[in-house]
Amino acid sequence: MVTGAAPAALPASLRFAVAVLTLLLPSGFRVRQRDEWTADLLALPSGRRRYVLGAARTLPALHAAARRAGLASAPVTVQGVLAAPARVLTAGLGWPVLSWLLVVPLPYFLFDIPGRIAATGGGLVDPKSLWPSGVLFWVLLPLILSLTLGAYVALAGGWLLAASIGLAGTVVGLRLRHLRLAVAGLVLAAVSLLAVTAAGQPVFNADPGYGAALLGTVAVGLGLWGRSLTPWQRARLIVIGFTAAAVLAAHHTTLGAAMHAWYLD
Repeated sequence: MVTGAAPAALPASLRFAVAVLTLLLPSGFRVRQRDEWTADLLALPSGRRRYVLGAARTLPALHAAARRAGLASAPVTVQGVLAAPARVLTAGLGWPVLSWLLVVPLPYFLFDIPGRIAATGGGLVDPKSLWPSGVLFWVLLPLILSLTLGAYVALAGGWLLAASIGLAGTVVGLRLRHLRLAVAGLVLAAVSLLAVTAAGQPVFNADPGYGAALLGTVAVGLGLWGRSLTPWQRARLIVIGFTAAAVLAAHHTTLGAAMHAWYLD
């Protein structure tokens, strides 16, 4: 193999072909292979185009050789591509919709809220009256606040849900050291919260579950067809997606309207 061959000695079309082929190789393997191709082409009196086509066919074998020699990093896998959006949806959508499930439908049926309301002649049953009391209340206060805020985000949807996704993107981006994702998430969260502030109208009438259902559909899709994700990741996404669909259904049914009216009033 001849190294250090001058690419400028080749015709422009062949130099372009060699440059394209070189870019398709791992970075640690490019200079070596470019010099080899250039030297071979300079030594050929004819048949240079056939040589270039043959070189293109050897690209998979060259990638394998580069990996064996430790000159190439592992290729980007689908797992790497899907890991970030799966984590963002798990956190940004999972927190509000699962909070909604735990503090709205679950206590509504568990504590027979319709029966209590009927027993008081239509009087209100304060959701806060269902919280534990005494020392246990203070111990569980961080969890109670988190679930309450998450439920409000699920009920409001719209910009608040977008802010949740943005904050999740920021956290995931920082954990994965993915600066672009972290910055994009922070910008989305900031813009969403500014939009809520500037709207000047009740946020609970803006998005009756459609945003959650749309993101839930994406979550279910990743759970069903994201074969490279772990079984637990896929299971979580499917559960979150169907819970998001339940949020949409609750917004458009009589029973759901009664639950939401009880919780928000």
